[in-house]
Amino acid sequence: MALVNPFSSLTSGNKQWVDRISKILKKQLAIKVDTPPLSIFQIPQILKDQKPEVYVPQRIGLGPNHHFRPELYQNMEQNKLTSVKRVLKSNKVQVSEDQVVDKVKEIIPIICACYDLYLDADDDTLAWLFTIDSLFFIDLLGAYIDQKVAIDAKDIIMLENQIPIIVLKEIQNVLSGNYDEAQEDFWESKFGYFCKCHSPFILSKEKIDFSRVNHLLDYMYQSIVTNEESISPEVYFQKSGSGPSEKDDKLELLEMFIQLMALIPGTKPFLQIFESFMKTFSESIEKMVTAEEIKVPSVSELRDIAGVKFHLSPTDGGIRNINFVGENERFCYLPLITLNIDSEVILRNLVAYEQLMAKKSFTTGYGLELTEYVDFMCGIIDSVKDVWLLREEKIIIGDLGNEDIVKLFNGIGRSHGKMNRVSDLRKTVYQLNKVYQSTPRVWVEKQLRASAKMITFLISISSTLILIREVYLKDYGLNPPNMNLDDIVRTTLSSFFH
Repeated sequence: MALVNPFSSLTSGNKQWVDRISKILKKQLAIKVDTPPLSIFQIPQILKDQKPEVYVPQRIGLGPNHHFRPELYQNMEQNKLTSVKRVLKSNKVQVSEDQVVDKVKEIIPIICACYDLYLDADDDTLAWLFTIDSLFFIDLLGAYIDQKVAIDAKDIIMLENQIPIIVLKEIQNVLSGNYDEAQEDFWESKFGYFCKCHSPFILSKEKIDFSRVNHLLDYMYQSIVTNEESISPEVYFQKSGSGPSEKDDKLELLEMFIQLMALIPGTKPFLQIFESFMKTFSESIEKMVTAEEIKVPSVSELRDIAGVKFHLSPTDGGIRNINFVGENERFCYLPLITLNIDSEVILRNLVAYEQLMAKKSFTTGYGLELTEYVDFMCGIIDSVKDVWLLREEKIIIGDLGNEDIVKLFNGIGRSHGKMNRVSDLRKTVYQLNKVYQSTPRVWVEKQLRASAKMITFLISISSTLILIREVYLKDYGLNPPNMNLDDIVRTTLSSFFH
């Protein structure tokens, strides 16, 4: 029998919608438990299109986003039911599945508030879904921690696959018979062990306030970014292609050429043509900039040209522990990062979660520290040589191959979000760029390159104009028919710029 996803159907009619929303709101107000923040998002399609396998679970579907995907349902549903039976039977307190389901059903309106996806299903269906997936999740973490059984960490950590901690707490309370805050220690130990094994970064030594944890991915995120005390900045997001960016060399040459042409009498028709081409060219450049990395030289360039030596940060700090010292000698200190087979999935989902929390959630405390760090690493790693230099200094460790690390960081696009203050990392990027650009070799190369481009450009334009004039005089003489010189120039230049 074909499986029907209960979340795919839409209710029709305004009256039905009003009745349903009114009922949901009344239930939420009647529940004494505080409503958790929106924290489980659907990954934007533009990210999924880049690399769907790092955002969409391949084996285990948890929660309403992926539980009913046919290929996951057919392969895992019986395993989930086996886990449910194992957890209930091994529990010291005799608890039936109906008791758990009833408890979960009481907080369904609160659970739904965690998702940006509208859960269009009845409470019974949702209660059974969350009960099965939560008990399976409990069994999975228990087997991983207690019996050292391998699990698919990639699927468990994906943003769309998260289970709200409020569900896990309520179920564990039923299983243990305890309804107090002691359960937070239970989940903190489970989450802490998993994150310590799989986090690419050193985690905070401070105890995370578990009352503010949303789910497993959120616990890992908070443990990473709170490694040092700092003020959580406000964030704004610019549209693709907007905001200040360095002009392309060709665009600068076009502007310079127009300024020179303006000094020559009788060139106004030509200037209008060139300005129209420059506008089109400028728009295409802006589109290209949206996929570029942060502007910073690579590790090998900074070392070989500017004499910047990279070292592991002397403290056990995390991603905020990046600084540059450039007095007598030039040193850039970076934190430790561990990269293994699961690391790309974890990094990408952490970054997506941070950006979506900063953009869509009303919860405070979510900046873009991790996003800025990943942007920085994408900028300084261009080749295997860069990775090798960082490995030599023990800044990068782990089993992931050097070429795979290059592909990882070169494959992540630059974020369009910015914090409302200049972070320490952005200050470091500015210092590195300043040191690199001030070296005699880079300065001379830049001047020579600009001069060569300018000369080449002027010769090309001059040759084109001479060619236009010769063709024009040869075909039409001094008294052309119904043919405008502007049209000939525009047609010829279109071919040239293409």
